[in-house]
Amino acid sequence: MLKIQTLSSGSAGNITFIGSEQTNLLVDIGLPLSLTHKLLAEAKIDPNSIDGILITHEHSDHIKGVAEFITKYDTPIYCHQKVTRILQSALKIPLHHFIEFTDDLTIGDILVNYFPVPHDSRFCLGYTFTCHNATVGIATDIGQMTSTMLTYLGACQVVVLEANHDIPTLLQNPNYPEWLKRRILGNRGHLSNLDCARAIVKLHQNQVTQVILAHLSEKNNTPNLAYNTVKQFLLTQGIREGQDIFIDVALQSKIGNCYCLE
Repeated sequence: MLKIQTLSSGSAGNITFIGSEQTNLLVDIGLPLSLTHKLLAEAKIDPNSIDGILITHEHSDHIKGVAEFITKYDTPIYCHQKVTRILQSALKIPLHHFIEFTDDLTIGDILVNYFPVPHDSRFCLGYTFTCHNATVGIATDIGQMTSTMLTYLGACQVVVLEANHDIPTLLQNPNYPEWLKRRILGNRGHLSNLDCARAIVKLHQNQVTQVILAHLSEKNNTPNLAYNTVKQFLLTQGIREGQDIFIDVALQSKIGNCYCLE
């Protein structure tokens, strides 16, 4: 059995839970410890049961609560060798908390694969998690989809995938300076609803049956807008949401649905 559940997703902070019968993992902790505790309690997850934390990259909405969490629970951080020093500097925690990897790794009964994603951080990763015959994946903070990402994510049944912004809403936002709009729209920025939909068409050609739209901008997107944009684009490609593939939306303010795969 393999579980995946978003606990918080968006520009204010991100946490995703991955669990099996033997192993519990968190991907990113971008919220303070008090809020992390609240979300874990709502999801009925004991923080003492977390066997490891994997981090996608060093931006604050992904690491804000990591130092507090590991100080309290002494949970190891699994990170790629190339990013250890970057994370240690950002988190200001001793090196012994880190378990470095350079190849795919196994934590408990979960096989973890990683792949690079294009984002304007020092080093940004997406992950897939496999237990027995079930595989799930996470890829957010993406400037563009790559063939490597599609290969890894295409092997999953459930994918958490970025649908950060609606392009017209972003372009018309008077509170965003032009440089910030260019950054978000750039190929090392964030994935739009429409580009997310295009990626889902390709994922649908593989094993993916469930996509969770994630990392929505609170200023340039809404859950309904993201969902409807994806749904309508899929229809133009002959793919029916709710029949051929299922689309869910992860929220910033509440835990998401828990997906269990056998």
